[in-house]
Amino acid sequence: MQIGILGSGNMGRTLGSAWAGAGHAVFFGSRDPEKGKSLAETVGHGSTGGANDEAVEFGEVVFQTVRSLPSAFLKHPHRLCGKVLVDCNNRPVPEDLVFGPPPIPSFAERLADDVAGVEVVKALNTMAQEIFDHPPQKLREYRIACFLAGDDAAKAKVAELVSTLGLAPVDCGPLGNAWMLEAAGDLIRHVIISGKRWYATFGIAEPPAAPSRFGGRKETAYK
Repeated sequence: MQIGILGSGNMGRTLGSAWAGAGHAVFFGSRDPEKGKSLAETVGHGSTGGANDEAVEFGEVVFQTVRSLPSAFLKHPHRLCGKVLVDCNNRPVPEDLVFGPPPIPSFAERLADDVAGVEVVKALNTMAQEIFDHPPQKLREYRIACFLAGDDAAKAKVAELVSTLGLAPVDCGPLGNAWMLEAAGDLIRHVIISGKRWYATFGIAEPPAAPSRFGGRKETAYK
């Protein structure tokens, strides 16, 4: 798959490197084209680099790590139309680590509103880059969850990419549910930063069915 990376910071560098190593074609974009080229040379695996707008042109899937609307940093944001845009962003961390309620509409929905025809999927916002110090086979053993919110067809492509990384994709419904993923991003960052637990994230535990000990589930107004 061809993946364009918008932004050459920690998450862009880490996940772009992981995808390139897994055999995907990766273009590292940056506001400084020379930085994108330099990063690609360091990563290797046939990756290339340059400007953010070039990354948009290159990718069938575009991974945005820039915490700004496309119209604010791309020269030609309309070229995202028809592409899958993966949004891993969270809001800034308050100095006191006290988060208020998540903004609605979510940042992911604002991205979708900013560019007509782009298919936004919220994903990969509930883990620090350190998670990917582990190889994919180890992350599969740990059952690390990657929550996805967006259109079904776009989610299928993103599910394939996160599975490549060793993560377990978890379908969280349409893009309107992205605010819940962004709230989960706030929670996990509070846990990570307050305790310096850089490898903390969400996992999926699915114990096998067991005989009911307490009379079983009764139907209620909340099912």
